Amino acid sequence: MSSDDEIPVLRDAVARKPRPGLSAKQIDELCDNLNAKAWVLIDKLIGETLQEAEEALRLKINDRLSEELPELIEDTVREKLGNTTDET
Repeated sequence: MSSDDEIPVLRDAVARKPRPGLSAKQIDELCDNLNAKAWVLIDKLIGETLQEAEEALRLKINDRLSEELPELIEDTVREKLGNTTDET
C-alpha cells in the first residue's frame, strides 16, 4: 500500500486567490442586503404556503359539502314535510 505522502497534492491549483478585505461598513451593508433579501424570500414562501394551505382547505370543505350536504337537505326537507319514510 502507498502512504499519504506518496499521493500528489495540488495545493497551488486549488489555493484561493487573495482578495482585498472588506471594511466594517461594507460588511454591514452586505449583511443588511442579505437580511433584506432573506426577508423578501421568507415573505414570499409564507405567502405561497398560505395559498397552498387555503386551497387544500377549500378542496376538503368542498368534498365534505358534496358528500354531506345533499343528505342533510333531504333529511331536513323530509322532516319538515312530515315524510320520514323512504318511498324509493
